[in-house]
Amino acid sequence: MAEQPLLYLLAGNGSAADWWDDALAHFQHYRVQPLELPGFGDNPQPPCEDLAGYAEALLALTERGHAIMAVGVGGLIVLHALQRRPGHFSRSVLLAPVGAFLWQRRLPALMAPWPMRKGIHWLLSHRPGWFARKFSAQRWTPAQYQRMGAGYARCRAFVPSWQQLRADTALPLLEWVSDPVELVWGDQDQMLGIRQAAAWSAILARADLRISLRPGWGHYPWIDAPAAFVAWLESGEPGFVAHTKGGRLRLAQLAGQAVPQVLTLEAASDPRLAQLLQAAPEALWAVRSSSYGEDQADAANAGLSTTYLRVPAGQVAGRIAELRAADVEEVVVQRFITPQVSGIAFVRHLAVELEWVEGHLEALADGTATPQRATLSRLGEAWQSGRFEPLHGLTATLLWGFLQDVLKVFHYVPGDIEWAWDGQQLWLLQYRPISEHGWRRHLTAANIAEILPPQPSRFVEYAQRRAAGSIPAVMARWDSRVLQDNEPFTAVFGGASYINNDLFLARLADWGVASASYAGEVGGATPHLPWRPLRLLRSLPLLLRMQYQARAHFQALGPGLQRFDAELAQLRAEGADGPQLADWFSRFYVFVVQGNLCIASALASSGGSLLGRPPTAYEQVQHQPHRLPWETDPGTPRPEAGKLPLQPMPAWPGRARLAHRLGLPGMRGYYLQVREWYRDNLMRIFLRLHHAMPLAEREHWFAPHPQVRSREGSFWQDGGEGAEQASGFMIYPGQVQGILGQDILLEDALDPGRHAQYQAARAVIARMGGRLSHGSTLLRELRKPSAVLPQVGNEWLGREVLYRDGELRLVEP
Repeated sequence: MAEQPLLYLLAGNGSAADWWDDALAHFQHYRVQPLELPGFGDNPQPPCEDLAGYAEALLALTERGHAIMAVGVGGLIVLHALQRRPGHFSRSVLLAPVGAFLWQRRLPALMAPWPMRKGIHWLLSHRPGWFARKFSAQRWTPAQYQRMGAGYARCRAFVPSWQQLRADTALPLLEWVSDPVELVWGDQDQMLGIRQAAAWSAILARADLRISLRPGWGHYPWIDAPAAFVAWLESGEPGFVAHTKGGRLRLAQLAGQAVPQVLTLEAASDPRLAQLLQAAPEALWAVRSSSYGEDQADAANAGLSTTYLRVPAGQVAGRIAELRAADVEEVVVQRFITPQVSGIAFVRHLAVELEWVEGHLEALADGTATPQRATLSRLGEAWQSGRFEPLHGLTATLLWGFLQDVLKVFHYVPGDIEWAWDGQQLWLLQYRPISEHGWRRHLTAANIAEILPPQPSRFVEYAQRRAAGSIPAVMARWDSRVLQDNEPFTAVFGGASYINNDLFLARLADWGVASASYAGEVGGATPHLPWRPLRLLRSLPLLLRMQYQARAHFQALGPGLQRFDAELAQLRAEGADGPQLADWFSRFYVFVVQGNLCIASALASSGGSLLGRPPTAYEQVQHQPHRLPWETDPGTPRPEAGKLPLQPMPAWPGRARLAHRLGLPGMRGYYLQVREWYRDNLMRIFLRLHHAMPLAEREHWFAPHPQVRSREGSFWQDGGEGAEQASGFMIYPGQVQGILGQDILLEDALDPGRHAQYQAARAVIARMGGRLSHGSTLLRELRKPSAVLPQVGNEWLGREVLYRDGELRLVEP
């Protein structure tokens, strides 16, 4: 007789294994094993430091190939485990997972102060009956409340977990989970309701995702009705497919959006169809395909099948049969709206790009009408084009608000939205993720051109694209609006990655800071954003919080580097292959750039170098085998080297430590020292990573990415050239005469890995760079006469020039 499959049970915060006792006797198909993570129940291990630690602990407690049922924060930990080890669980059923909209929910904010967490923990442990209405709409037995309280009392992880469960750490890289995942909510759940389902469909954009809504269930159905709960779980009832046209419309409807009556089905014999048609016998219907291959995160494949409009009730069944005969997996039957205005909108939080026609969208699809177009933006005139004039009572303000409401429902993930205005209200006809679109978004090669070659390796491009959406979350520690903007760190143009200026300019616009200050720090040019004194005044508390949080992140840099270095050593010992190393590097890339963003924020608020300029890691860089041109790409060939242990953070004198803690000015020199220490240690890890890649796979992973980063400076993602001119500045003073390109180097961008060439040159001129770039820091330490001069052209190469204190001129013969 075959052994029954194993099902792990993992509850949420405060849980203990005995919370599942009521349900255990009802399992017939599964062997079950309740789990207790470190710091929970009787697990003697101390609580983990973060979600990553809990994910690793869960993987260590479970064997590959078995199923898991998890609840609340336990569901989030399962997703982090799947992100680390795809396929680890054969089935993942998650009840009301925690993680969506954390920065907008009241409970995490309420539990932020330590005394509040301690107080609530004591009450849950000693007075659980006081929370009866929160636990369930049903009345439990005294023994059940006592069991809940005992679980909380034994849970040492309860208090610290509220600090670890933050909006900036909850969801990194989860959009790349591709495992089958089943999400379930109860319609009586007062903690995490079904309205969050649409958000999770956007968060888990690539998972094989199915969603169930269970009538009568609360947050603890295995206690409320254990037999019914187990019967449903063992039945394997899959729920509806989330990532289809019909699935997303149903999710939007559940979240309260204005969706015309809609039904998704697989056959005309479905009894729900007869009920729908009989309820409105005179209505007309739209019958549309809802294929599993349409509207996916990486491939739109829109319009694969025919859409039938204005279908009378008597013809609906026939149209369904036609679509099913064409191998369409699902069919959407939706009440037909006769619009006065309809259109398509490419929507993100910062901007909306509109196309619209009078009447129905079919005129746009069949080419009988030319749409009007406009781009609306929060940022300013440079991002806008065209106008949306009031039409049949529809205004730009009304349309903007409607589209932003739809976007919020899907966790602010940019979407392609079909909408219609019937003269009275706006209707949502379709939402789908955008797989590719040339936004009116401002991009730049500045900064990225200084550290990566025009064709980085496939390895680094893979990680960069995967990490791009997760990196900005760290900025939510001081301004949560970055999570609503949902802008990636890098964006793609012509198949190559560039820095996304909109991510940073949106914050400056909200803070009232002029864009010129940003361009000067990182290099390049930006569209005009003026100083706004009133906004700046209102933002002062936020800017102080940024200063505090960015400086506080320094203490996480050393332990983080050590943890990732240990993970890499373990992978190397296990003989990890290329895909495993690439996925590890994606997680490391998020850590790396988030650390750099915090260091950059600390530098921006450092207030000069009054307290001194200690030497940086560049002082010994010429003697180190891990420092070389294009060193930021792990695919760059590297020499074999002995052990290169990570270096401890530089020791500071007492006055610097005190100024750092108090947020005093004058720390720029010390923060530059930290930045270059951080980079030097990163290069030590990159050296080990390069040699960890199996020889047989290096040809693929370390080969140049096929698309070239061809644009220099700044430009618009829709292909428009930036009209702004980058300003030049002096890096280090001096007077030098020589041949440009020989004695005086002319660089497109400063690469700190070319330290040997810079040291040998008489002077260095770059066309692009920022005051705080790694290359600028190196040239100052070398005391090398140097400047960023965007106007210097190739026609001066090979001719004699004179550099003097930031200026370059030809020497006439």
